[in-house]
Amino acid sequence: MLCCALLMLCGIHALQAQEQLVPLKYNSQLFGQQNMGDSRTISADRDTLCLPFHDDFSNRYIYLNETSPGCDDSIFQIASPVYPSALFWTDSDAFVNNTYPVLPPSYGVATLDGLRGDGRPYNEALDYGMADKLTSKPIFLAEPVVDSVYLSFYYQPGGFGEFPNSNDSLILEFLSPDSIWSDVWHVVNTMGDDAQPFRLAMVPVPDAYHYDGFQFRFRNYAGINGNNDHWNIDDVLLDDDRTFNDTLFRDVAIIYQPERYLKRYRQMPWTQFKGHQAEELADEHAVFMYNNFNTIINTSYQYEAKEKYSGVDIVPLTAPVSINFDPFTIAYDGFDNFEIPHTVPNFDEDSMLVNFTYIVTPAGDVNNRNDTLHYTQAFYNYYAYDDGTAERAYALEGTGAKLALRFYANEPDTLKEVYIHWAYVDGSKSNLFFSLMVWDDIDTTLASADENIIFQNDFLSPEYIDSVNGFAVYKLVDFLGNPTPVVVDGYFYVGWLQSQDDFLNVGFDRNNDAHDNVFFNVGGTWQKSSIPGAIMIRPQVGSNYSIYGPVEDIDVDAQIRVFPNPVTDMLYTGWTLNHPAPYTVSDMSGREVMNGTLYKDGISVQGLSAGCYLLQMQDTENGQWYHATFIRTL
Repeated sequence: MLCCALLMLCGIHALQAQEQLVPLKYNSQLFGQQNMGDSRTISADRDTLCLPFHDDFSNRYIYLNETSPGCDDSIFQIASPVYPSALFWTDSDAFVNNTYPVLPPSYGVATLDGLRGDGRPYNEALDYGMADKLTSKPIFLAEPVVDSVYLSFYYQPGGFGEFPNSNDSLILEFLSPDSIWSDVWHVVNTMGDDAQPFRLAMVPVPDAYHYDGFQFRFRNYAGINGNNDHWNIDDVLLDDDRTFNDTLFRDVAIIYQPERYLKRYRQMPWTQFKGHQAEELADEHAVFMYNNFNTIINTSYQYEAKEKYSGVDIVPLTAPVSINFDPFTIAYDGFDNFEIPHTVPNFDEDSMLVNFTYIVTPAGDVNNRNDTLHYTQAFYNYYAYDDGTAERAYALEGTGAKLALRFYANEPDTLKEVYIHWAYVDGSKSNLFFSLMVWDDIDTTLASADENIIFQNDFLSPEYIDSVNGFAVYKLVDFLGNPTPVVVDGYFYVGWLQSQDDFLNVGFDRNNDAHDNVFFNVGGTWQKSSIPGAIMIRPQVGSNYSIYGPVEDIDVDAQIRVFPNPVTDMLYTGWTLNHPAPYTVSDMSGREVMNGTLYKDGISVQGLSAGCYLLQMQDTENGQWYHATFIRTL
């Protein structure tokens, strides 16, 4: 194990730094996604949608083999998991999700922010401008079929995202028969960063807009240089025969993912779970429901659990449990937890997938789209506190700052890789360095800086992965690239030691709280995190494979081998091309200590002090950069 970086940093004085949350620059959940396209065949006597127009963004499967009430349209295809359904909407700017809203009226919302539909900023150079659009498909509103038409919807600023500034706005526009968009309603955030509930808007559609081909759209003004200024929209309903007071809907809805099946983690290795289920299971798993109506509704709920690939029952559909659901309240009703038998077929020794289906049956419910929820509990070969979606970025400030996440191995196991979701905030940090650290002990009493390091790999850089999951894979290797897995047993800690003051910005999940297992040291004693949430770092144990396959990295240099390593005088790279290569040598702090041009011969390092160094060199013909780490000894 390399120790030079720790020795170089041990003399650093105590730093005035602290943990922070910062807004995101991008939304990696949208990287590489595609809209599912149009999936509605409209009746032959119309080319527009008929009323009611209703979307609550709750279930991407709701229209499969169904016919919309009141219409003879043919509806046959599932919708996108992250974009507004092409059954209703013409654009893909908004982000459909269940992680940004706080206490929504139903499961899933459409979030408007400062990002394009591909998850990247509209303009990184501008702080403010027009951002997302959510535009309805053309709708039949011609007389005399319709009268007294209202559009209603719920909206919430911020939620678990970033709160809009006072000059940011959410706007509703109607399209006139002569194709002119007009602002008919708008709102700004007047409460700063204070948490706010969803509010219901009721907007009349004047007679001037009653024509065949009417459209409406939501727009927002926001900071268009990042994942900023969130507005969550839910339960959009356009219908006739309504009044301004038509604000109540006899609807009981599932509003959140179920309370987690596991006590400590969102996911953990199957090999670490299957023989220790009593210790790892939460007492119960629960479904979250909300009564959107003003009277008590008798509601029953049940669930089933199956092995994903075989469909074999683990828990057959349970008998329904009934409650009298009070108006405008949340019900958090749980089921006793269960162990997974080892005899379930179609799983191997490293993984297991369990599909849960939760079903809510309210009496007289007017919307059954949000009454069924599918959820998969995965057991792969890694631990995860997070749900895979970042709402913020977590950062420490200060050279030498350390971050440690605590995990527990029920049985001795081999730690081979660490997955990290690096978050875009203020540009790429791939030019910065950190040391990947594994400890088997730190002082969690917070009385000292005591620690016991069992692995350290220096001169690593953040890698930004252009994929939905967005986790970079760091293998536990020595300075020559040879695998050096470590055995973990009981508590162990995974994290980093950073080499610069700059924020490294790791993904932060605000929907799951694991801050009791997060520790940091900014130059004094170890401290426990005070920020609720889950840092997106996942250690992999056991199997040799990565759950995250190879993908293209962004702004990451290619690695080369250097020899001899350690070196005392001449360092060689094996450079065989016929053109020279400029190079730089930097120390652990990132300070350049040497530079020059390589002409096939070696590089003299006799002028360097003993320690760890980073060599970077460029192929001037194709622009490719290469890097390697080496140790200079006396």
